[in-house]
Formats: sequence, C-alpha cells, structure tokens
Amino acid sequence: MAKPLKIKKVSPDDGVDKAAVRVLRTRTKEFYAHWPDPDTAPTLEQLHDLRISGKRLRYSAENLRELYPDRLALLIDLLKRFQDLTGDIQDCVTQREMIEKDLARLRRRNPHSGQIAALEKIISEYGQRQSMMFAQFHEIWRGMTLSEFRESLKAMTSRVKKRAPDRGAEGVEPSLRLVASAGSFAVDQAGDETGAETIVYVHDGHV
Repeated sequence: MAKPLKIKKVSPDDGVDKAAVRVLRTRTKEFYAHWPDPDTAPTLEQLHDLRISGKRLRYSAENLRELYPDRLALLIDLLKRFQDLTGDIQDCVTQREMIEKDLARLRRRNPHSGQIAALEKIISEYGQRQSMMFAQFHEIWRGMTLSEFRESLKAMTSRVKKRAPDRGAEGVEPSLRLVASAGSFAVDQAGDETGAETIVYVHDGHV
C-alpha cells in the first residue's frame, strides 16, 4: 500500500492558508509519483498505489475546498471517476483470478466438463471489461499528466482565496476547463464532465 508523504514545514503557528497549500502540494506530489509516464504500461501495484494516493488527494481537496471556491470542483469529480475506474479494474482482476483458479481445478478433475466453456466465456468478458475500464482511465490520466494541467493546478492551489476571485491579465476568472476535439468549453461549478471524451487541463487566466 502506498505510504503517504509526510507534510513538512507546517507548524501549529502557521495560518490555515499556508497549511492548505502545503497539504495539497504534498498530496499532489504523492499522487503523480506512482505512474509519471502515461506512455508506459503500469503494473497492478502502480494502479493500486495511484488509486490510494488519489483518494488521499481527493479527500484533502474536499476538506479544503471552501478555501478555493469554484476552483477544485472538476478536480474532485475527476478523482472520483478515477477511483471508480481503478476500483472496477481491480474488481475485474480479482474476479478473473478467482475464476481462473476454479477453471484450472475443473480441468484437472473433469477435462470434458461442459462448464469449462462457460467459465472461459466469463473470464473473457471480465478481460474485455477490464480493457474498456482501463482505456477510460488512461484517457483521464493522460490529460491530468499534461504539463499545462499540472502547472495550472499548482498555481491554483497556491492561491488561497480570502477575497473576491482574482482575475487574470485579461480579466479571466480562474476556472477548470475541459478540452474536447471540437475545442474548449467551461465546466459548471458542479464539475460535470458527463459524456465528454476529453483531455483535461486547468485554465487560470495565466496559462
């Protein structure tokens, strides 16, 4: 299991804004450490550690979102989807392993059993579902590893809001956005990305 990184340089005398920045930076660094190159095939251990660290980052973002109004909604929703997909992938792996063991025992005991074909079909279906879930997961991860996303995420989490929303050089309020093949479009404050086949990045008016 992925061990959480220790949050350093935070003391009881620090303000909540400084602590919030340290927490999110540390959890983000931990999150990205497990599978840094999306072009390489991850191991099951990497996916598991990524899921656990993503859960820590999500819970930290949820607890601190009041300090970042309207900024972290999409990130949180992406992490929820991230967890769902990696959980589904792990379920497929576990179920396939269990059925493969049953199939191996059945072949030894009764190599002509009519149940063999049924078990093989179930194993194949789990494999197809695992591949489908991984393709969706991989698309999200590719978007989240883009340098634009990571740089903008770092910039956003470094600015705790204490006043009215800051605006960029051209008067653009910091926001999370999705990039689709047809162009970019703003996401509502609920962070709804339903049905979007996307690459994701954060737009804060400076990038």
